[in-house]
Amino acid sequence: MNFFGIGFPELVFILIVALLVMGPNRMVGAARTFGKYMRELQRAAAEVPRLLSLEGEGENQTPSPQRQQIPKQQAGERENPDSGA
Repeated sequence: MNFFGIGFPELVFILIVALLVMGPNRMVGAARTFGKYMRELQRAAAEVPRLLSLEGEGENQTPSPQRQQIPKQQAGERENPDSGA
């Protein structure tokens, strides 16, 4: 396993030193924060190809408007309100 050019023994050593320096409570918080940043980085990296493909399609095109859903009439309502008494 090679993580950023660091092998498994070196990674274990770094984690042990970090645990001794930061303590178990702060280590959990730091790992949680690191996970959040990595997740955001992955989302941003996944969005880059989509943005590049949109840029190549043309910048003057506007997206088509979204159609609104018209709610179906309820059973008690009349179908044509202009007719009848």
